[in-house]
Amino acid sequence: MGHNKRIEELQKDLINDIIDVCSIDSAYDSKTEKEGMPFGQGARKALDWMLEKGRKDGYEVHDVDGYAGDIEIGEGEEGLSILGHLDVVPARKEDGWVNDPFSPEIRDGKIYGRGTSDDKGPLLCAYYAAKLFHELHPEVKKKIRVIFGCNEERGSSCVKYYFTKMPKTEIAFTPDAEFPVIYGEKAHVGFEFTKTEKDDVLISLDGGTVSNVVPSKCTAVLKGTDKMYRDAFDNFLEENKEYTGEYEVKNGNTVVTVIGKPAHASTPHLGLNANIGMARYLVKFMDNDAVNFMVNHLYSYDGEGLDIDYTGELGPLTLNFGLLKMNEGKFYMNLDLRVPHEIDNEQMCQNVSQMASGYGMETKYTYGNALIIDRESKLIKALDAAYKEFVPDGGDPMAIGGGTYAKSANNCAAFGPAFQGENTKIHDANEFMDLESLCKATKIYYRAIERIML
Repeated sequence: MGHNKRIEELQKDLINDIIDVCSIDSAYDSKTEKEGMPFGQGARKALDWMLEKGRKDGYEVHDVDGYAGDIEIGEGEEGLSILGHLDVVPARKEDGWVNDPFSPEIRDGKIYGRGTSDDKGPLLCAYYAAKLFHELHPEVKKKIRVIFGCNEERGSSCVKYYFTKMPKTEIAFTPDAEFPVIYGEKAHVGFEFTKTEKDDVLISLDGGTVSNVVPSKCTAVLKGTDKMYRDAFDNFLEENKEYTGEYEVKNGNTVVTVIGKPAHASTPHLGLNANIGMARYLVKFMDNDAVNFMVNHLYSYDGEGLDIDYTGELGPLTLNFGLLKMNEGKFYMNLDLRVPHEIDNEQMCQNVSQMASGYGMETKYTYGNALIIDRESKLIKALDAAYKEFVPDGGDPMAIGGGTYAKSANNCAAFGPAFQGENTKIHDANEFMDLESLCKATKIYYRAIERIML
C-alpha cells in the first residue's frame, strides 16, 4: 500500500514538527491574557505556530480571535473535520521529569515532553494524514478542515467560541483519547466548596494544580512546632503506607507535605490523591468542619462518600478531589466528576450541596451532558473499520470518562491515539509518544480519512 510507505517516509518531518511545537509552553496563563490572546501568551504562540504551518504548506487558514484556528485542506464542500488542541496542562521539571518538559527528547524509541501525546502530537499525526490524502487523491473535490483550540484543558471554551463564528462540523473526529473508536463520553460535573473557618492550628493548605489531575502533593503549614504534629505524621504514614511525605520546621512553624501519585481525573483509581491523605493526617489532631467533610465524604474515587456511586452503560461514576486550598481561614475545594448519562445531574448536585451544607460549606456546581453516538452510524463504522485494519483484535467501540472536543462539535467521535494497554502519562511527568505508535496512528488516521472521504 503506497500510502503506508509515504507515511513512513514522512515520519522524520512529523517528529521534528512535534518536537518544535511541544517546545512551546502553552498552558493557560492568566497573567498574559489580552485581546487576541484570551488564554495567555503561550497558547497564542502555539496557535501562531500551527497557523504558520498551514500557510507554509499552501493552505488557507483562519484565526478566530485567538480562541482557535483552522487549516482548510483541499477545495469544495467539506467532507471531514479533525479537531485537536494546542493547550497543555502545567508542567515543571521538579515534578519528576527526566528532561525539561518543554525541551522534548527522544529516548528508547519515545518522544518525551508535555503535549507529545495530549494533544499536539496526535493533532499533527492527523494533520499529516490529511495532507497526504489531499496529495494522493487530487480528484476528490472535498475539503478537510483541521481545527485546533487553545483551552481544551479548562473546559473547551475555545471551540465553543469558534463554532459561534465558523460553520458546524458535518462529520468529524478528534485524536485526543484512545483506540478503539469512542462512541460515548460521560457527563462532566464540577463542584466548588467554600467555607471560612478560622483555626488556631492550620495556617494554610495547598494541594493540586488543576481540577482534572489527581493531586500528587498537598502541603500544610501548621502553627508552631507542637510534638503532636510529628507524632500524628508518623502515625499517618504507618497507617497509610501507600503515601510518602516530608516534614520540616520552617520559620518557627511546621510544614508537612503528603505525597501521592498523579493521574487523569477520568481514571482517578490509577492515582493516589494527596488531598485525601492530608485530610486523614489533619483529622488526627483537629476538629474542623472542613477537614471532617473531606474525611467523611470525599475519601473515595467512586463517589461512595457522597452517596452518588453508580455504574451505568458508559461505566462507573468517578470523582477526583483535584484542588484543596486554604489561607487566612478560607477553604476552597474543587471536585471533578465524570457521570453516566442515566443520572439526573441537577438532582445529584442538589443532594451533594445539601450534604455539604451540614458542614457549613457553600456549594457551586456546573454540569454538562453526556455524549452517545449511534454505533451503527457512518462515522463510528468508518473509524472502527480503519482501526481494525491494523489491530484486528483490538476491541469494539467503547465509552470513556474523559471529555473531549466531541461534545462541542457536531457528529464527532474521539479516536486514538493511545493503543490499548499503552499509558502515555498524559497530565503526568514524563508524558511521551511512542514512535512506533505514532507511525501506526498516522496510518490509521489516513485510512479513516479515506473511508469517510471516498
